[in-house]
Amino acid sequence: MVNSQPSPSSMSFDDLFQFLKGISSAIEALRSALEASDMDRLPESLDSTNLALDAIQGYPGGADKLKHDIHQFEPVQTAQLMALLDEASINHQINGDLIRLAMQRSTAMQSFIAQQAPSATYGSDGGVPGSVGGVLSRKV
Repeated sequence: MVNSQPSPSSMSFDDLFQFLKGISSAIEALRSALEASDMDRLPESLDSTNLALDAIQGYPGGADKLKHDIHQFEPVQTAQLMALLDEASINHQINGDLIRLAMQRSTAMQSFIAQQAPSATYGSDGGVPGSVGGVLSRKV
């Protein structure tokens, strides 16, 4: 799980690695749930992702300070930390796309189901279902 508030002093490499690993793992878990359309895992994954994103915002000095702190280590360590941050960022973008696609799919399915309903067509007497006394003109 993600520590929601890192200490105000500079974090060690291991602490920062664990912090970013928790964030990356939470966002990756949401991606996995979205890709699998696993509605059982989705609420927990969304909550974990929200906590992870809040943890970044709650980092003393914000996201800019986090990036600055990452670059305080040796180049190899910085590369490891940036890889975790980049992975989290990419997965976050993909999650947004997956959520948009799921919403579009849901809208399309609702439209399809509505069109298949008996009330979606005119009655045999020319009446418009759902309207009171509505009859189409026979001249049309």
